[in-house]
Amino acid sequence: MNFAPKTKKLLAIGTAGLLVIGVASVAVLALLISDAPTHRPTITAFADGTTVTVEPYLYCPVEAPLCDPDGASANLPVRAGRPLQLSLPSEITSAPWIVAAVYSDGGGTVVETDTLYLPDQKLGLTVPPVDEDGRKLLGVEIRLPSGVISTETAQEEIISHAIWSIATS
Repeated sequence: MNFAPKTKKLLAIGTAGLLVIGVASVAVLALLISDAPTHRPTITAFADGTTVTVEPYLYCPVEAPLCDPDGASANLPVRAGRPLQLSLPSEITSAPWIVAAVYSDGGGTVVETDTLYLPDQKLGLTVPPVDEDGRKLLGVEIRLPSGVISTETAQEEIISHAIWSIATS
């Protein structure tokens, strides 16, 4: 097709305008994506007919695992005969993770039991409301461990860079 010079000029200006708008849109989108908050995985907890979504109590980047907690413990009471059930997302279960269950005998004795799970070993967990010694469940933490090396002692130490906390009493 053969366009008139005025039409060619209008088409060139229109194409350049669309190109500028497209580049600006991509730049704005890239800026929005880079400033978007990182996704924080949640745990689904169920006990005695109630379900809660558990946000992280502590969630630090792996490369900077020593941040301060910015969350809170979720509350989900349990009763004898009604276990706490946890469903964990792949962001947790695809790495080594620890469940720490805290039990009390009511007389001031508190016992924590820690169990390490390997990647993809378990997607869910049932925590009994009373342990084999008759102690009542006070709470549970799901932890993602990281290794850090102390600059003072040059010793490796395992810390939790992410924790989900559930109070059950």
